[in-house]
Amino acid sequence: MPKRFKLPHLGQDNGTIAPLIAGYLALLAMTFLLSANVVSAMALANRLQGVADLGLIYAHERSLRVGEPVLGPLRSNLDHYLGNIRAKGLEIQSVRASVAGPKSRLELCAQVKLPISFQRQLICKRSSAQSYLIP
Repeated sequence: MPKRFKLPHLGQDNGTIAPLIAGYLALLAMTFLLSANVVSAMALANRLQGVADLGLIYAHERSLRVGEPVLGPLRSNLDHYLGNIRAKGLEIQSVRASVAGPKSRLELCAQVKLPISFQRQLICKRSSAQSYLIP
C-alpha cells in the first residue's frame, strides 16, 4: 500500500515572502509600462487629430471658389501644410481628401512608435469642414 503524503504544519514554516514581493513588483512594473503605452497612444492619436483638423481647415479655406472647395487646390494646399509641420512621433503614411459640394473630408493615417512596442502602429483620423455662403 502506498504511503500517504502528509502536509507539513504551517506553524513551523520558516520560508520567505521574497517570491511574493517579487511577483507583486513585477505586476506593478507591467501595469506601469502598459499604462504608459496607452497614454502615449492616446496622446499621439490626439496629436494626429489636431494635425488633420488644422490641415483641413487651412486647405479648405484656401481652396474655396464661390463658397465651394475645389479638389485640386485643396490637395495642393493640404500637401503644403503637411510638408511644413513638425509633428514629432508621427510619420504620415496616407492622405485621402474628398469634396462633396461645400463639404470637404480628410482621412489622415500615420505610423507611430509606442514606448513598449517592437513595431510601428498605424493610427487613422478623419476630419471634415464645410463652408457656408452668407447672402
